[in-house]
Amino acid sequence: MKKIMLPLLALFGFVSTGLGNNILVSNAQISGQNVGSHFSLIGFNVSWENSWRTSTNESNQDGAWVFIKFRKNGTQEWRHATLNTTGFTAGSGAAISVPADGKGLFIYRNADGIGNVNYTGNIVRWNYGVDGVLDNETVEIRVFAVEMVLVPTGSFYLGSGGTDANGFKTGATNNPYLVTNANITWGTSGADLNSNGLGPVSGTVPSDFPTGYQAFWMMKYEISEQQYADFLNHLDLARANVNNTPAIFTGTHPNLVAPHPERAVGGINSGRFAALADWSGLRPATEMEFEKACRGSNINPVPNEFPWGNTTVNPLTSVTDPGLVNEAVENPGNANAIINGLFAQPVRTGIFARNAGSTRELSGASYYGIMNLGDNVMEIFISAGNIPGLGFLGNIHGDGYLAADGNTDITTNTNFNSYGIRGGSYTATSGYCTISFRGYATFFQTFYGYDATLVTIGGRFVRTAP
Repeated sequence: MKKIMLPLLALFGFVSTGLGNNILVSNAQISGQNVGSHFSLIGFNVSWENSWRTSTNESNQDGAWVFIKFRKNGTQEWRHATLNTTGFTAGSGAAISVPADGKGLFIYRNADGIGNVNYTGNIVRWNYGVDGVLDNETVEIRVFAVEMVLVPTGSFYLGSGGTDANGFKTGATNNPYLVTNANITWGTSGADLNSNGLGPVSGTVPSDFPTGYQAFWMMKYEISEQQYADFLNHLDLARANVNNTPAIFTGTHPNLVAPHPERAVGGINSGRFAALADWSGLRPATEMEFEKACRGSNINPVPNEFPWGNTTVNPLTSVTDPGLVNEAVENPGNANAIINGLFAQPVRTGIFARNAGSTRELSGASYYGIMNLGDNVMEIFISAGNIPGLGFLGNIHGDGYLAADGNTDITTNTNFNSYGIRGGSYTATSGYCTISFRGYATFFQTFYGYDATLVTIGGRFVRTAP
């Protein structure tokens, strides 16, 4: 029997590669074929900037979600590799965790620290037999990686106690609502969760709905043009046509080119959003998880606060090297948000992640270090404001495959009216950019319909922590 060979090896990092969010995958290779158990070992290196792990204060860390696509020699279909939950080796300084479904892996620091990381010699076990590959078949693989941030388990507040439109509150008061590891009852009295005119007025939140209490990993940056181009280029033409976004990419499939690879992508409707999450082995976040990711655990809210924890906003007015991979803040020097229609399009994801001397306010970062949650592009989340949204299950993630019509095949994600919008955009005024603004929490059901493709709409994904 022949060994599995790689006649052609191409590598793509499923992330942007700019100053603030530079992640690179290299030296991917297959070795150690076991024809008895039908597995081989896949090795790779991965590096990125601005990494951290801390056991104090935020008590969280960043990391990378790594997943692998393959295709058999002579075919055009890219399929998703299933990894074994054991039998892996992490590079020096790193730890690896493979979720039970084997659709990818998390890699992160194995101890507290801060700074750039470069993990070499990582090895995982690919169960190729499970994926329908025969022992004597030749395959090509591509390794993708996306930066993530861990949001730990813990109680947190919904609502700010301010004037945020439709912001969550407690009972008949304007006080924020404390989410604990307990059943949540909707209502307008006592300790009920009040949906404030946009959601249920009675009943309970289903136990499988991700309220944000349990730990999850969230993408550190918004989806970029390059990430979306990589997605389309690894679909067949029919599915790529269904998921293509208007007037962004040049070239032809499967060689579509992102003209501004680091720029946050817009024009994503709820169907495209769900498809990309599925293809990546990730899932959408809920609007409750959005507030947790912004505000932090057991942090008292500031009325009408932005994701960086206060009410100070300094809109960006100009950049250096616009549209390029090194696009950077020019004026004002203390800018921390892309809002107010001062730009005709989004800017580079993570543009405020300055290299030195920064603060949470200056970087426009959430409590846990997640970037641009309140600006640049509006982001798609699962709504808690309608029945379809509350049917969402947080323990089901993408399997890497799409249905024949180009949509996700994860049935709990296919009711696209369950999706809403949180956070502001480059065209929005500051009032739309606060943590607890819920005016668009049922956006796709209430306003334009599930197939709305506004250029101001993008997003990011999460995965429930293993």
